[in-house]
Amino acid sequence: MKNAQKTKRNNIFQNAFIIYKAMFKRYPTAIPLVIVYIIISVALPFVNTLIPAMAIKGITSRSVKIFLEYIGIAVAIMCVFSGIKLFCESKMQMKHTYTRISVFMMNFIKKAINTDYLNIEPQPKQKIMGKGVQGVSSNYEGAEEVSTLSIHLVTIVLGIFSYGTVIFVLDWRILAITLGMFVADVLIRNHAVKFGDSHRESFSEPWRKINYYERNSMNISAGKDIRIFGLKRLFDYHFDLMINTYKKFRYNYQLKWYYPTISDTAFNFARDWLAYTLLIHKVLTGQIDAATFTVYLGIIASFSQYIYDVSMHFANLRDASHQFNDYHEFMNQKDVFERSTADGVPEPVEGRAAPSIEFRNVSFTYEGSEKPVLTNVSFKINADEKIALVGNNGAGKTTIVKLLCGLYPPTSGEILIDGKSINDIGVEKYQDMISVLFQDTSPIALSIAENVCGCEPQDADKKKLQDCLKKAGLLEKVNTLAKKEETYITQTLDEKGVVLSGGETQKLLLAKAMYKDGPMLILDEPTSALDPIAESRIYEEYNQLADKKTAVFISHRLASTKFCDRILFLDGGQIVEEGSHDELMKNGGKYREIFDIQSHYYKEEVSNEE
Repeated sequence: MKNAQKTKRNNIFQNAFIIYKAMFKRYPTAIPLVIVYIIISVALPFVNTLIPAMAIKGITSRSVKIFLEYIGIAVAIMCVFSGIKLFCESKMQMKHTYTRISVFMMNFIKKAINTDYLNIEPQPKQKIMGKGVQGVSSNYEGAEEVSTLSIHLVTIVLGIFSYGTVIFVLDWRILAITLGMFVADVLIRNHAVKFGDSHRESFSEPWRKINYYERNSMNISAGKDIRIFGLKRLFDYHFDLMINTYKKFRYNYQLKWYYPTISDTAFNFARDWLAYTLLIHKVLTGQIDAATFTVYLGIIASFSQYIYDVSMHFANLRDASHQFNDYHEFMNQKDVFERSTADGVPEPVEGRAAPSIEFRNVSFTYEGSEKPVLTNVSFKINADEKIALVGNNGAGKTTIVKLLCGLYPPTSGEILIDGKSINDIGVEKYQDMISVLFQDTSPIALSIAENVCGCEPQDADKKKLQDCLKKAGLLEKVNTLAKKEETYITQTLDEKGVVLSGGETQKLLLAKAMYKDGPMLILDEPTSALDPIAESRIYEEYNQLADKKTAVFISHRLASTKFCDRILFLDGGQIVEEGSHDELMKNGGKYREIFDIQSHYYKEEVSNEE
């Protein structure tokens, strides 16, 4: 599989074509800029050699007037050419950056948001995503580096052909030595590129982890634990560990790029000795004058610089192209679920009939794991039925939720919604039916209205928003805020934002579920951090919300879901017991055993509190 992926990776020219195609489509004015820049860049080194040559010409003429005319013309030409080049560079640099951000970075973000969840959650996929984002997130890596270096490379190649022809006419041995430097340079730099390719994960993984520590060091919730539990040294330790890991890699990596300078020094010595010997001989024998001597030296120096630059730029361009290929690797992650169906635009959620759900011999194994989380799980939930999925941690409850939500497809078996698969319905149309609260859900740092309504402020139903906040018990709190429902949550994006308490956050999530009002309601232990009594009360509120809906309640606290029509008890990735609370208690199985243990614990807890 890995070899098959390597053969599909784009080469430098394909990646440069992709980037410039996007740039020229978005910015047509970039086309003449690129053409003018290339012409000026090739001509400018020759113009620079004219200044000392024309100065010598003026001096040898023994005329101040001729000297000033020659110098004036040469300097004027150089200033005009340099000005045009700088103008083109500044304009092009903005287009390089804007193309990277507005095209490729935006495409990456859209992909990350819209792709199947299975393409971003597993650790192997996180590594692919971590490497991919590096290809579009910097001015000096990936896409933007390819676009800037490729145009420089075109300029260099044209310069080599132009100046190389002149040198070949002068003496082929100078050309041979310079080309020898080029070959040695390419071989040594190729070794550096291969080192970078084989250790790219060593580069991306420390950065991904550093970014995680950086985010959490500024996270308000984590900030409490960091201070109270003295985690500052621990953070410092891990920061230093990751930075030293990154530093070690960069040292070895940069060392590989230093080796070409050693060979270049030897070749430059041989080239300069031959060139000076040859040209001085031509001056002394009267074949060329001092001004022409200067021009030839300038051409040889420019050609040598081009030879050095082409090997360096080509190696850097290969490296950047490989980074851009990492971006392609993430972008080419295939979706399993169909994004839409032939039915077109989904019907409004309100008033949609509650669906039935059926699992048929469903098994599931996470990527990178050999042990299945679920094994041949089969059950059916009737329309409007309230089902509880209970069991100890690790029993497979959250995995069933992910499958129910269309975040993962089953490894084997099928999931049917009203007799249709999720792909028959279309995953987006199906997910539009679901109101779900996960155990790790937290509000986004946007406004209260945007969190509840999930749309732009002008598209929100203000009356429905107020009603949902009131039913959830949060309206009174919202009305005390200066901007009311337009108040941002936390100060991350707005310094006047509000930090909600744990209970207020639960009410916000309840209002969010009410506003969407999907015909399917799924709760994946959203109250697991609360005490059993508070959790039972909130579950009763959710029970009222679940009226005329197909509802699935997940909890490891068995008492919280006694009100459900049926209870499915999971153990070891399989349903081992099924029935109402009273039926399962009467059966005296594992459900009864764990319920009695938990009840005894809660009684002891209440007694201690009293």
